[in-house]
Amino acid sequence: MADISILEFIVYGFITYSSLLMLIISTIKEVPTERSGSIVRGIWLIPGVITAFILASSGINIVTSDTTNTITSVNTTEVWTETISSSIVLQNPIWVTVHLLIFVVLIVYVVLQVLTLFTKIK
Repeated sequence: MADISILEFIVYGFITYSSLLMLIISTIKEVPTERSGSIVRGIWLIPGVITAFILASSGINIVTSDTTNTITSVNTTEVWTETISSSIVLQNPIWVTVHLLIFVVLIVYVVLQVLTLFTKIK
């Protein structure tokens, strides 16, 4: 699992949760199921599918900053380098599963919209 930065976590979370919110709103509001609109609804959710998968595969570590210090000796050619990294660790690893479930829900909706595109006669 790869670590992601706090900025990536915010951007990916915004895209993922706005896609999920759009899906929830479309289930509450009666959306016409015509053929022309199905592909638009499916394509609109694809970035949410991708970012939900990234969030699910990123794990529980969120890197806030990396600082690299280099110290060079004046009298010799020795160079010391240290990297200080601070991170936020999510206390509950269930968030990985939640993002995976959002990914599955969004991918099923996109597949259903593609099937609607191919099966509707008019």
